[in-house]
Amino acid sequence: MKPIDIEERKSLKTTIIQEIKQYIIEHNLKAGDKLPAERKFMEIFGVSRSVIREALSYLENTGVIRVRQGQGAFLNKTNIENLLDNFFFLWQINGGNISDIQSLRAIFETSAIDEIYRQKQEDALLTLKQQVQTSRHATTETERKEADRNFHSQLLKATNNELFIQISHMITSYFFSVAAHITLTEKEFHTLHDEHEEIVDLLIEGNIEEAKRKLTIHIDKTKKS
Repeated sequence: MKPIDIEERKSLKTTIIQEIKQYIIEHNLKAGDKLPAERKFMEIFGVSRSVIREALSYLENTGVIRVRQGQGAFLNKTNIENLLDNFFFLWQINGGNISDIQSLRAIFETSAIDEIYRQKQEDALLTLKQQVQTSRHATTETERKEADRNFHSQLLKATNNELFIQISHMITSYFFSVAAHITLTEKEFHTLHDEHEEIVDLLIEGNIEEAKRKLTIHIDKTKKS
């Protein structure tokens, strides 16, 4: 029997990766559950240990599982941040424009307002209001930037939609990491803070369309900074 060539091996590995994913679905495995041992997978799929290890290594590198030395492989909790982080990195080095990220932020954050209103998240809005009031006392530039970032992060968390939060949080976090060079003076922060407070008040009042309009203007200002 002739040896398996490189392309055949890649195809086999891809097949086994999909088979393991299907096994996870069919056996209703959840975060924290242990996968079968390598030998068990070898018996199930009829392939060598090296192919199983390559497939598991891929699943570990992409965040689907985690391998504990001497204990085996376990299914991870849902988290797409690593995937998005790699995507945004490649997007940036291939000529991505920060204004595109801002436009994406506006889309997600205004959508968050709709979701918050739909779910009647009054307690989350009151918590956000309290956070905004507390953040007024930020003194250093680092504290001011953190207060700005926290407002947008908490607004997204108020949707109470885990998948939405993960995706939109990564977009917001990525923006603040690549826009670290943008300064925020005390005067600019007070203007920004007043806008935060106005947006929250509009949300509490139920004036959704005006809150979305103000938020879009607020984000658009940063694009021009």
